[in-house]
Amino acid sequence: MFVSFAFRFRVEVEALNMVETVGNYARHRTVPVLIREDDGYRITAAPGVSGQSISYGYMAALVKLAAERKLPVCDECASYEKIGGFFKRADRADIGHDDRVKTCVVEDITGFMATKEAGGGEKGSAVKRTSAVMFSYMLPDTSSARGVITPQFHVRYNLQNPDAQRPFTIESGTAIYIQAVAIDVMKIGRLEDGDDVDDWLERAELAFDALKLLYSGMLFGAKKARYLPAFEPLGGVAAVADPHPFMVSPPRYGDYWALNKARVEKMKSLYDMLELSCFDREGITSCDSGLSTLEELIDWAKERVLEYFEE
Repeated sequence: MFVSFAFRFRVEVEALNMVETVGNYARHRTVPVLIREDDGYRITAAPGVSGQSISYGYMAALVKLAAERKLPVCDECASYEKIGGFFKRADRADIGHDDRVKTCVVEDITGFMATKEAGGGEKGSAVKRTSAVMFSYMLPDTSSARGVITPQFHVRYNLQNPDAQRPFTIESGTAIYIQAVAIDVMKIGRLEDGDDVDDWLERAELAFDALKLLYSGMLFGAKKARYLPAFEPLGGVAAVADPHPFMVSPPRYGDYWALNKARVEKMKSLYDMLELSCFDREGITSCDSGLSTLEELIDWAKERVLEYFEE
């Protein structure tokens, strides 16, 4: 069982992913993107938000929801705010694959790697698991609007001591962003011998609910205290496939629903199950699913997964 999503977002004046500070100038992350022109394609730099940054917010959502649902989370992941990130017991190669899966849904769903160097006559060792949830970069859809980065000038004033005033500049980005997300459901709760943990279906449900919380709660990105962006999901498409993976096409400007629908029709014979749904708030596609929000689209995919395993 494999679920893929592709979303469109309208995001204005965001500083969600800064890469460095040079003096009093904070730079936004930029990525190379293609712009189609009459004589071919041109590569330009545009604002972007990394999949790693978004994954951090997703793991934070997993911790919050797992605590409410009494699902296991290791002490290190539960303390991510205090220690400054999700290190996932990276220095504990003595904790095996199955023990990690059983004791921490964050490590189970988003993967882990721990290594031990060779020394003292012993060989080195490693324990690892690839994430069941995959995030692309959030990239501008240059077919509909070019993403721009603009420096915004600020000053911290000190009326009693003018010499203490501090000017600083932060780059902000605005674009119609597209992003892909995939969930390999069969990897969740899976032990090394192929068996599943007892609560694997609850963990699968958690994976989808955390995705909703990630976007609805704006849990990803930085500088939100003063650069909370205008963030609006515009549309998206989702596919639920079994037994092989199926990745939906990006929702670029135009009838991306018709494109994905045509692909599904050509591929259905290879699958026991391949279903597609969508939402479109821009009116640029022939989407007729009846769904109108990102949350409804994620719920549709989750319900199809749960129904499939209850049958």
